[in-house]
Amino acid sequence: MNNFQTILVAIFLAFFVFGVLIFSGAINIGNKKDPTAIVGNVVIWGTLPDSEVSELISKNILQTGDSSSIKYVQQNKESYQQNIIEAFAKDKAPDLMILTPDMIFRNNSFIFKIPYVSYPIKTFRDSFIDGADIFLGKEGVIALPLLVDPLVLFYNKNMFLNESILYPPTLWNQLFDLNSKLTKFNADKTISQSMIAFGNFDNVNHAKDIISMLLLQSNNPVMTISNNGKYRLAFEDKASDGSYPFEQIVNFFLEFSNLSKNSYSWNRSLPNSIDMFTSNKLALYVGYASELFKIQDVNPNLSYNVSIVPQTKGSNVNLTYGQIYSVAVSKKSKNLASAISVATKMSAPTFLKELSIATSLPSASRILLNDKPEDPTLLTFHNSAMIARSWFDPDGNATNSIFRELIENSSSNKLSVGDAIKKAYSQLDIIVNNSNSNE
Repeated sequence: MNNFQTILVAIFLAFFVFGVLIFSGAINIGNKKDPTAIVGNVVIWGTLPDSEVSELISKNILQTGDSSSIKYVQQNKESYQQNIIEAFAKDKAPDLMILTPDMIFRNNSFIFKIPYVSYPIKTFRDSFIDGADIFLGKEGVIALPLLVDPLVLFYNKNMFLNESILYPPTLWNQLFDLNSKLTKFNADKTISQSMIAFGNFDNVNHAKDIISMLLLQSNNPVMTISNNGKYRLAFEDKASDGSYPFEQIVNFFLEFSNLSKNSYSWNRSLPNSIDMFTSNKLALYVGYASELFKIQDVNPNLSYNVSIVPQTKGSNVNLTYGQIYSVAVSKKSKNLASAISVATKMSAPTFLKELSIATSLPSASRILLNDKPEDPTLLTFHNSAMIARSWFDPDGNATNSIFRELIENSSSNKLSVGDAIKKAYSQLDIIVNNSNSNE
C-alpha cells in the first residue's frame, strides 16, 4: 500500500468515526476539537498476545495530545466468554472486545452496532474481505475485522516425492486416487502412515471446522439472518438441484474411516492428527495458519509445505474456513466516543499492517492483501485469507458436542447419516432459538 492510499483511507475513516459519534450522541456537532481524538480511558479485552497488541496500540493508536490511556487485557481462551458475562453483569465490561465469529452470537446483546448511516455497507465491503460480510447485521456493523487465521493444507514433501507426486491435491475427489500411494499398512493391517485424518472426531484436529469448511464450499452459509433480524440454521437446506449438501459432506468425511472402502486411511485408535503429522506419519494435515510455529517447534526437521485447501469439483468459487478476529464496541462502554475511535483506528490499514507482521497472520484488509508477500508460505496464508469464510457458532462447546455425536452416530451406524443430521439440526436449532429469544 502506497502513502497516498494510506492517507486516503485514514481520511475516510476519520469521517466515518465522526459520523458514528454524532449519530450516537457521543459528541456534540458544535465541538470544534478533533472528533477522532481519544479522551479518557479505553479498556480492550482479547485473546491475542499482550506482548504484540499493547506495544502496537501505544505506537500507532495514541497520538500526541490525546488525554487518555488504552489498556489491553489478554484473556485466557477457556475463560474469556465467562469473564465477559460476569463483567457485564457487574457493570465492569470492557470498552472493546476482540472476538472471533464463534463468540459473536453469544455476545450479540452486549455489542453496540455501528449504524450504516455512519459506516456504509459499501465502504465496509470495499475495505475488508468478502468473508467479513457476516459482521454486517440488520442494525449496523457488528464488529470491525482485524486478522484472519485460515484453514490451510500442510503436506509432507518427502511422502509426496517418495511416491513421485509433485503437487498436493487441489480437489477433494483427488484424495481417492492418492490414498493407495500415501496410506501404508503394517503386516497386521494397522495403519503405519496415513494420507489424511478424516472420518473420526476426537482425534481429528478442528473436525467441526473442517466439516463447516466443506459445507461452506458447497455454497451453504451454515447460518443466515432472517428478515426479522433473527439467526436461522441453514445447513439442512436443499441445494438448487434438490440434494442435501450436508448429507453428502458427512458421507465424504466418513469415507476415510470406513475399513471396507479403498479410501480407508484413518481410525479412532490413531494419535491426534497434528501429532501424526509432526511425527512424519501423516501426509496431509488440514490446520490453521497459526499452527505453523507449533509444527516447526515440535519437529524442526519435518519436510513440509503449505497450500490452499482442496476445493469441491465443479465449484466456480474457491473457499476455506477461517477464524476472523474482529473488534466490537461494548454497549456498556462509559467512553463510547473514544471506544469507537480506537476500534476504527485498529481496523485501519496502518495499524493492521503492523499487527499482521507481529502475529504472522494475514489482515482482513483488502488494501493490505493486495500486497503479496515474497515468502511462499506467507503468500499461501495471504491467498487463503482472501477466500476465508466463517459462521456465527451459537455456542462452541455445545455445538462441538453435537457435531461429535453426529459423526459418532453415523460412523457406528447407530443412526443413518440423514437421521443423525436431523437429530443434530434439532439440537442446534434449540440453542439458536434460545439465543434469539434472549436478544
